[in-house]
Amino acid sequence: MPQTAAKPLASDFLSRFERQLHLAFEDPRHLGKQPEVLLEACRHVSFAGGKRMRPLLVDHFGAALDLDDDARIRLAITAELIHTASLLHDDVVDEGTTRRGKPTANARWNNSVAVLGGDLMLCIALEQLEDYPREVTFEAVTLVAEMTRAAMREVDARQDSTWTLPEWEAIAHGKTGALLAFCGTASARVAGRTELIERLGQCGHHLGLAFQITDDLIDVVGHPVDIGKDRLADLRNKNPSFPIALARSSNEDFRRALDELWQRDDLSEDDVQRFGAWIVELGCADKTLATVEEHLDQAMDALGPFAHGPGGEHIAEWAAQLRAQARWSLESR
Repeated sequence: MPQTAAKPLASDFLSRFERQLHLAFEDPRHLGKQPEVLLEACRHVSFAGGKRMRPLLVDHFGAALDLDDDARIRLAITAELIHTASLLHDDVVDEGTTRRGKPTANARWNNSVAVLGGDLMLCIALEQLEDYPREVTFEAVTLVAEMTRAAMREVDARQDSTWTLPEWEAIAHGKTGALLAFCGTASARVAGRTELIERLGQCGHHLGLAFQITDDLIDVVGHPVDIGKDRLADLRNKNPSFPIALARSSNEDFRRALDELWQRDDLSEDDVQRFGAWIVELGCADKTLATVEEHLDQAMDALGPFAHGPGGEHIAEWAAQLRAQARWSLESR
């Protein structure tokens, strides 16, 4: 998932969120139960320094809907734990050893602890919804299924270089857009504002895609400030990304050459740099920026008049920051 793009504005909501997240892991249904290592793995990754983008987005949607504080926190915990469980599972699939500067759960313990710890975390996420209409829980379950399918599609894409732009979009929606959409739709359901479910879901969906595409853009052109993240990691690791998909779909020579390159086990750094420059020369970085802005425009259209009120103004400011960051990364290359 993206690590470099802008995030919603912080607030004192986060301090309350952190306290309640600690309490969620101390629930008698789980605390002291054997084997305790599963709960330890949940804590290990949950408090490893994440940006809390999803909880903040829930808080902003909740403020726009005048949702009470307890409901915002419970929905925020659900969204964050679904996201964090996916990280536990992703690290096993990717054989990752570090995340946010700390050992992954699979590296610190083993794959079994990481996978089953992620399963336990999903249970704790769904428990937060027990006092709300069951449609909210059904939506959360549907979200987990969608994220699972998207993760599998991403794994398949890494093993098959014939993936297309629509395939990338399906992966991005399932892994990023769907969860940010849930932040809006679940808030609307709990607030009893069923007429706003689709609108706020579309807002979250487009924010999620803009967030993912901005991260993909930064991978190609580099971040204006050194943040210690390798440029062109997607090319180097054969990961699906939006600019790569654009280049593959718009230029047959690029597609054939990339397919040949990715069939090799020993990619040279010169090859990686050459293909990165080729993507820019084809105009795909500029087109990627334009797509980010299109998704942000659609997010703000969906947010509508809420963009000028409590909560919504923070979402609008986050979108503006994301737009500025995408432009800055391209202008500074």
